[in-house]
Amino acid sequence: GPLFLDKFKQLVEAMRRDFGAPDLPFYYVQIGRFTTPGDSTWWNAVQQDQLTAESQIPHSGMAPSVDLELDDAIHIGTQSLKVLGRRLASMAARDLYQAADVANGPRPASIKRVNTPFGPQIHVTFEGVNGGLTAPGRVSGFSISAPDGSPLTAVYDQTVSDEDPNTIVLWCGEVPSGAQLWYGRGFDPYCNVVDKAGMAV
Repeated sequence: GPLFLDKFKQLVEAMRRDFGAPDLPFYYVQIGRFTTPGDSTWWNAVQQDQLTAESQIPHSGMAPSVDLELDDAIHIGTQSLKVLGRRLASMAARDLYQAADVANGPRPASIKRVNTPFGPQIHVTFEGVNGGLTAPGRVSGFSISAPDGSPLTAVYDQTVSDEDPNTIVLWCGEVPSGAQLWYGRGFDPYCNVVDKAGMAV
């Protein structure tokens, strides 16, 4: 909750102060998967705080890792570390050397319900997308919970929109008012949406 976000911002401020560089770029990795039982509410809350921090800390960038493979219960494997390294390097090359023209990657911009003759949809549009969204195989990672947080089995298909390559279309049954949309809910979700530059949602 607020404790993590405040402490994280204080950490960045302290490092910049210690180095005497108030605009020192700060890049970090959002926690990814953790194959453990139990209540994942706190884990997902930290992930959300890390996403929030990116917009509140100037000269910062976050590299998501929820789509990457693990070598054990929590640590990213070698091949996935190379992917993560490219994500971080792309931001640094852009900010420090103007050697790359890449956005930080897909971040949620808007969510809207759409009624179609074929059934209800939810359109999730992202900003900061490099060249459109893509996924190997079937798009995966989105889910819906009831207002009380309990999971709903509502989403039966997830696709990149034919009209807007920055939008994911969720085909779903009826969703109650106050429901919550998630990407990567839980400790060990299967998420696979990236943009054409390999930057992850």
